[in-house]
Order: sequence, then structure tokens, then C-alpha cells
Amino acid sequence: MIQDAAPLLHQFEMKRASARSELKIDSPDLPRSGLETLAIEQFERDAYELLALEGAKLVDSSFSGLRFDSCVLHRFELNRSRLPNLKLLDVRIEKSSAANGEWPKASLRRVEILGSRLTGLTIAEGELADVSFNDCRIDYLRLANSKLRNVRFEGCVLTEADFMESNLESVAFIGCDLRKAGLTHAKLTNVDLRGSKIDGLEIKAAQFSELTIDPPQAVTIVQMLGAKIV
Repeated sequence: MIQDAAPLLHQFEMKRASARSELKIDSPDLPRSGLETLAIEQFERDAYELLALEGAKLVDSSFSGLRFDSCVLHRFELNRSRLPNLKLLDVRIEKSSAANGEWPKASLRRVEILGSRLTGLTIAEGELADVSFNDCRIDYLRLANSKLRNVRFEGCVLTEADFMESNLESVAFIGCDLRKAGLTHAKLTNVDLRGSKIDGLEIKAAQFSELTIDPPQAVTIVQMLGAKIV
């Protein structure tokens, strides 16, 4: 739903006239020589560094202040986990799940999350910098009062995600499903929506000047405003 949309089309014409550079994100700084492999069944320490962690089943786990530094997490199961103050630095997460997890005040920096399921994940007062999500299912995501800078979502399902009171700076949603997602109460700076499905997207006209969209999305927005296209 678009709110206060009277100046919307004029702002769109100005945006089409200006080009923006592609978002550049720093990748995790991982050693080239490989990582030591470690199997864990529960969190027994508060920091893991320079490790490849495989197939851990940590459903319903709870741990405060957990830190992963220069690690690869493969096929992790963190569904319904509660991990306050979680810190991920130079981390790649592959084919893992954290559905309905709660990670208050999480800090993610130089993190790649690939082919993972994060349905219903809640991060309140978190910080995400140089983070990329690729081919992930993140519907019903809740990001409340969080800061996102240099973050890319590509090929992700984000239906009914809500970015409540969060600050999105240089964030790209490329080829994502953003239907019924909520941006109304977020602060937006340089946000790219190109190639994404935006039917039912909740956004205010005042935010529109910070968006980059493509022509098909403009048609969707006009239809959302109730206009007929002939």
C-alpha cells in the first residue's frame, strides 16, 4: 500500500533520469588455505575462529554473546534459536536454517548467507554491514530498529518482511519477492528494488526519492495508485 502518493509519478520521472552505480559489498575475509573442520553438538564456548563447522543441529539453542570469526557454517540448523548479541565477522553461511530465531542486537559484518531458510527471523537493534543474502527464504523477517549498510538481497523471498524503524542505507533487493513487505516506518537511503516483485509493498511517497526502480515496477506502482493503463 502506497501512502500520500500524490507526488509519486513526478519523483519517479526524476529517478529515471539519474543513474546509480552498482552496490559494492566487501566479501568475507577467509583464509585461502582452508579451514580446520569441527563438528559441534552444542555451543560449549563463546567464540569460534578459523573453523569450518558442518551439520550442527542446534534447534532451540540459547546462548548470549556468541561470536564467529572467519568461519564457514554449512548445513547448520538454528531454528528457534535465541542468540542475543550474536557477532558474525567474516563468515559464510551455506544451506542452513534459522527459522523463527531471535537474534537481538546481532552484529553481522562481511557476511555471506547462501541458499538458507530464515523464515520469521527477528533481529532487533542489530547492525548489518557488507552483508549479502543469495537465494534465501526470508519471508516474515522482522528487523526492528536495526541499521543496514551495504546489504544486498538477491533472489530472495521476502514476502511480508517488515523493516520496522530500521535504517536502510545502500541496500539492494535484486530479483526478490517483496510482496506485502513493509518499508513504511523505515528510513531509506539509496535503496534499489530493480527486478523485484513489489505488489502490495507498503511504502510512503516521501520515501520514493531514495528508491531505484525499473519501468515494469513503475507500472505496478501506477496500478497500485488506482490508475488505468491503456
